[in-house]
Amino acid sequence: MTRLTPALAAALVLASPAFAQQAAIGIDEALVIVRANGMAVVAKLEHEHEKGVSKWEAEGLDAAGKKLEIEINAVDGKVISIK
Repeated sequence: MTRLTPALAAALVLASPAFAQQAAIGIDEALVIVRANGMAVVAKLEHEHEKGVSKWEAEGLDAAGKKLEIEINAVDGKVISIK
């Protein structure tokens, strides 16, 4: 029989979705942030958890029609990246 060690148990609990960062920035706030950072047309805005980080990912176009991708930290609203 396999035994669950305390270290493995702790790792499993900390890796569970309940312990992932929870979004404090809602979709409306995320939309304001992406528009303030140059996105004129928002084609896609979705919330994701990646490696324990809660974030918003937006895809769309700037005012000149150029493709734009923006990632926002969903906990504090800071822009992670603009491509």
